[in-house]
Amino acid sequence: MRPLKLILAGFHGIRDGMHRDSVTVDLTTLPGGLIALVGPNGAGKTTIMDNLHPYPIMPSHASKMSADAFSYWDHLCAPRAEKDLEWEHGGRIYRSAFAFRNPGKSRKAEYYLFEKAADDSWSPVQLADGTLSDGKADTYNRCLEAVLGSPEAFFTSVFSAQNRRPLASYQPSEIKKLLAELLGIDHLRDLSAKAGEVAKLLTRSLDTLQRDVLTLTGKRDRAAVVAREIWQMGESLDAERGARDDEMAKGAKLLQERATLAAKQAANAGTEARLRELTQRKGELDRRAESLANDDQAAAGRAVARRRDLERQLSGHRAVLTEASVIEAAAGERDVVQLAIGRRQDEIVSQRAIVEKLDTVHVEHAAISTELKGLQQQGIAGAQLAEALKLQAEVIETVPCRDDPMHATCPLLAQARNAKAKLGPQVVSVKTLRESYRKKLDQVQSMEASLSERATARSALSALEAHLVRDQQQLQRLTALAAKKPLLTTAREGLAQVERDLTTLSNEEASRMDRHKRDIADVKSQLEAVRCELATLATEDVTGTLAQMDRQIVAGREAIAAIAGRIEALIRQESMLVSERARLDVELAGLPAIEAQAQALSDQIAQWKLLAKGLGNDGVIALSIDDAGPAITQIVNDLLLACYGRRFTIAIHTQTELASGEKREGFAINVIDADNDSMKDFAVMSGGQKVWINECLTRGIALYRGQDAQQPFQTLFTDEADGPLDPERKRAFMKMKREVLRLGGYEREFFISQTPDLVDEADGVIDVVALAQS
Repeated sequence: MRPLKLILAGFHGIRDGMHRDSVTVDLTTLPGGLIALVGPNGAGKTTIMDNLHPYPIMPSHASKMSADAFSYWDHLCAPRAEKDLEWEHGGRIYRSAFAFRNPGKSRKAEYYLFEKAADDSWSPVQLADGTLSDGKADTYNRCLEAVLGSPEAFFTSVFSAQNRRPLASYQPSEIKKLLAELLGIDHLRDLSAKAGEVAKLLTRSLDTLQRDVLTLTGKRDRAAVVAREIWQMGESLDAERGARDDEMAKGAKLLQERATLAAKQAANAGTEARLRELTQRKGELDRRAESLANDDQAAAGRAVARRRDLERQLSGHRAVLTEASVIEAAAGERDVVQLAIGRRQDEIVSQRAIVEKLDTVHVEHAAISTELKGLQQQGIAGAQLAEALKLQAEVIETVPCRDDPMHATCPLLAQARNAKAKLGPQVVSVKTLRESYRKKLDQVQSMEASLSERATARSALSALEAHLVRDQQQLQRLTALAAKKPLLTTAREGLAQVERDLTTLSNEEASRMDRHKRDIADVKSQLEAVRCELATLATEDVTGTLAQMDRQIVAGREAIAAIAGRIEALIRQESMLVSERARLDVELAGLPAIEAQAQALSDQIAQWKLLAKGLGNDGVIALSIDDAGPAITQIVNDLLLACYGRRFTIAIHTQTELASGEKREGFAINVIDADNDSMKDFAVMSGGQKVWINECLTRGIALYRGQDAQQPFQTLFTDEADGPLDPERKRAFMKMKREVLRLGGYEREFFISQTPDLVDEADGVIDVVALAQS
């Protein structure tokens, strides 16, 4: 791929960096070799570099190198924006035209890929399968990938963008996908996917067959259950028929015995009638005796309950009368207590007045005491100040220069004269404070007697209040007792009535017991007469036996009918089970054929799955990648040797060893340091070392891809990859670029660098500042 001409309009990077709405970059006049994009930071270099390719991605701003991980709308600043790139690949000229419309309510983006015909006309690219570039992002990406391959492969091997992921951070699945495309074996993945789809389709058919097999297996189990139930039905029928024969024989025997007893009953008809009459009379007397016993027991219970109730009333009346003297005296005591409470309340009022007066004295005493403390502190401070002023004033008499003319101008003497002037008023103030303190002290001392009386007065008040509470409680108790006085008359009358009721109840109990004894004696005498007559009649009553036999005969007939019903139900169930078994046998006839078909489908699915795995990432692709690993490693190590010396070599491992010792497919890059005789993972290298080793890896993959590709890329791209390198490594970095151009036969490489020395070594320069001014 070789970019020819780029037009950008409405991009933030162009407007903010170049202060223009659009820019056109003509690349056809540039020489071969290294082409540097130069300009200050923020001038739009990366915006131009990010658009020198036909993929709808700005790689320095994409989270991953696929179209669905990037949006142009964040980088557009105008309602209408466009990107128009003419580029060449494989001897053909293409044009990628992106148009963006953002009027404010909705957004619309169109992506077209055109191919230039022999008559210089442009026509949309159309693939062999009929896919036409019609402005949709999906069709554009499909057409572009058919020409240039996937964006992941392009931005990994050809285009080194800012903030790109190092190869060592790729997951094994990503590396396999990338290397499969670079090796030209990504079609095997499609074949693997197709084989997997075939396996899925066959699996759905197998699922249908297996459901049928499962259904028929269930029916086979049902057929076995039905056969077992048919056998059990036969056993049950035999048992029921035997039970019916036994019941019929038992019924015939009972009929014969009943006929014998009926003949015997006819011979003793008269005796049996009298026996029945006597038996009936005996039953009546027994019931009469039982009724008398029950009535006596009920009457005794009622009498006991009545006596208990009367005794409870008697106890209540007696309890009230026991307090008669207390209740009658309570009214007089209540009046006495009320008078005492009145006197006590008057005493409390007078005592409370005394306490309140003493409390006022206490408050005044506290206030005067506080004033005394303040006056004491003021007096001490005033006395100290007067003493200090006196000492300063005495300096006038003690200094030698007191008679000298300079006496009037001496600062020390001036301070002494000032102190002498203040001394008199201060002495008067101290005397006034002392006089006031003495008066306040006299007042405090006069209050001491009242303060000592205050505690005694408060104790007397508390005692009076406690006596008042006790008197009030006693008044409440006496009032309650006096309220019971009307109950005394009721209690006396109730007591007399209860005693009369108890006497009546005792008389009724004695009468009832006598009557009960007479009735019981009469019933017993009649029972004895009946028993004597029954003893004289020595005949056998077979009426009960005949009745019992009749019941047994009826029960036997009912049992025979029930058995016959069960036999009929069993016969119907057996017929239904036989029909069901015949139907199941017909349905199960096709089970072997379905099982064979399911087994054949299962074998085919296993073969298709094996084919899908063999053609997938863990099959032929993995083996091809294993074969490509040494070749890529050799190219990268040659670049490292030619550009950076013998210190570092790399080893690419396409298999990783587990803790168990087994190996699985993976991807790891180890760096061998010849100076330190050590090996370490790429991830632990320093920032600068990572840069040049990763660039060698990227360009090594590009060179390997160029060797096998039928239509190799002609241009490489690098955006500020030399930042962390020291000056010596930067020069080696440029040497590596030229070596890659030579080995891969590339026409040119576009790069961005902020290092003037590297720009000076470039074969051509695109000055973004000059481009903005043109």
